[in-house]
Amino acid sequence: MTAIVTSVDSTVASIAGHGIRIQEACELAPGIILRPGPTSHMAQVVADGCNSLVEYAAVLSMQEFASFSLEIHEVRGGEYLATKTWNSLWLFHLLALACESPCDALYSWSGSTKIKFALSTPHVIFQSFEVLIGDKTFTASLLCYSNSHHLFRYAPRIMLLWSGIESLFKVSSELTRTLALYSALMLEENSTDARYDCYKRVKKDYDLRSKVVHGALEKESQMEDAYIRASGLLVRLLAKCVDLSRVPTSEELDRAALTGFIS
Repeated sequence: MTAIVTSVDSTVASIAGHGIRIQEACELAPGIILRPGPTSHMAQVVADGCNSLVEYAAVLSMQEFASFSLEIHEVRGGEYLATKTWNSLWLFHLLALACESPCDALYSWSGSTKIKFALSTPHVIFQSFEVLIGDKTFTASLLCYSNSHHLFRYAPRIMLLWSGIESLFKVSSELTRTLALYSALMLEENSTDARYDCYKRVKKDYDLRSKVVHGALEKESQMEDAYIRASGLLVRLLAKCVDLSRVPTSEELDRAALTGFIS
């Protein structure tokens, strides 16, 4: 989680991010603007606005990796700006779902007279996401997705991603079959052939997950592929939940198995 800094002399705060590239600025919500690439600050400005040498070096180095920024406006400034900026950190998860790719906050800055920096520490779509982040099931799975990419090896990434998938569906029995069935029902509503192909793929992928857990999958290329596939599956499921504005219940999905669609 990225620390948030705001300044008493400013009504604007920004958060640098990495993971996507955009061509032009767009407003995600009132007073929250997605911009292509953050402002590049001079070394002396960064030095004056950081609290330590480590923070100074980190901000300078991460400026090269930052590919976009969120710009948050709040006319009341102060605590109101800090709160709005803190809440905007959730938008990095929404951007990750929309782009089906990890999307991370790097550092924040604010100030007009003197810029301060802070590092890591502890419309319809937007409204749907706002509702869903209050759902513990969705949030738990979302954090599994976001956190998995920061683990050092493929095995723990794969296990955390599948934990997110299991958590989303709250499956307690016949895991392989049920997870595959529910995934296919959510992701491939328009074609029975596509649904069946998805069902077979997820079953196969879950078998790979089991091999990872028991140490039976050792080739690096196989581990990488299993990680990419699990990541792709979870982010698509989460994005579908945003489209639906809810996490479908087991009863809904069982009914969909008979009707062929989620109402």
